[in-house]
Amino acid sequence: MKVLEVSIYGNKYRIRSDFDEFFLEEAAKMVENRMKEIEETYRILTTSKVAIMAAFDIATEYLKVKRDLDFLENRLSEIEKKLEIVEGV
Repeated sequence: MKVLEVSIYGNKYRIRSDFDEFFLEEAAKMVENRMKEIEETYRILTTSKVAIMAAFDIATEYLKVKRDLDFLENRLSEIEKKLEIVEGV
């Protein structure tokens, strides 16, 4: 596990991770961009409130993608079972 430094919203953070530097920089950019969008949209003044709203926004987006992925995996499993039945005939 390596320690890398990323910058988010004007602050530097040391991150201990197995992910590569490019991946972590992309994640940091995503968080910073979301924070800037929220700040501009809602005119929130405190960094902590902007960060919490960004985290909430990213979490809801993640959960939606996860739900969609679970649905697709279940659908794929159903299709595979139907194929097994057809191939078995």
